[in-house]
Amino acid sequence: MLKKIYSCWLKVLVLLLGIDFAKQFDAYLRFRRKLNLKNPKTLADKVTYLFLHKNTPLMSTCTDKWAVREYIASKGLSDILIPTLGGPWTSVKDINFDSLPNEFILKATHGCKMNYFVPDKSKLDIPSCKRTLQKWLDTTYGTYSMEPHYKPIPHRIYAEQLLDASGGLADYKIHCLNGEPSFILVCSERKAQGRRMQVTLDLFDTNWHAQNHYLQQSGLEVVGMEKIAKPQYFNNMLKIARTLSHNFSFVRVDLYEVKGKIYFGELTFSPACGVLPYFTDEFIYEMGKKLQV
Repeated sequence: MLKKIYSCWLKVLVLLLGIDFAKQFDAYLRFRRKLNLKNPKTLADKVTYLFLHKNTPLMSTCTDKWAVREYIASKGLSDILIPTLGGPWTSVKDINFDSLPNEFILKATHGCKMNYFVPDKSKLDIPSCKRTLQKWLDTTYGTYSMEPHYKPIPHRIYAEQLLDASGGLADYKIHCLNGEPSFILVCSERKAQGRRMQVTLDLFDTNWHAQNHYLQQSGLEVVGMEKIAKPQYFNNMLKIARTLSHNFSFVRVDLYEVKGKIYFGELTFSPACGVLPYFTDEFIYEMGKKLQV
């Protein structure tokens, strides 16, 4: 309810003062970060400027977690796609849980942090799960964070193979500027904290040199101890990221490495609503110099 009220308030700000003002208001209120969208300089400024003012249909397509699979395949990379197990479904009533294996994950195609992990179906509370999925289907993501590229995405749910039931999977988020990998944010050690998730962050350059001094704690995102090992197929990851980012000024390419195989996670054009609160001011200023808008 609070999110709906806040979304309505932002819509009023857009009508009265424009989308830039509404985004700047949201960024400062929630993250205490100022954005300069008239003369963008930092990475946060420029990333936000791009998805607000240079949004393209392809960005929305690639934000759609189902439609992006066709984009990945078109790049000759279908082998990195995680196998699907069902869907996409536009109605919770269409999901046949009996047909799904003992381990799987349910994902919404149209939002962020809409993933329902099922490591053991025998312990699944199906009515509770359906209520959560319905809530996602009823949500138009991005309206309360000013991310318009989410709006055209159809609201659907689909099932995917669960890569790691233990929850210890590292997520390699390769940030690409001007079609080139520039730095890698690694998310690991996810731990449930009520309805939210604590995650450990580590930052590396493209030579896998630790850069954690450019990180700062933001909410439940905590700075790691620089103990993340270099992936076995790191160079292949960079090559994949370069291929997938070719069409965009900025995109974050999320990849996993499981048992010697690389898997695709998602493409993101507005990490952390584009505000990037877990990076220091110094870092987003230096990276902003590199990104062309």
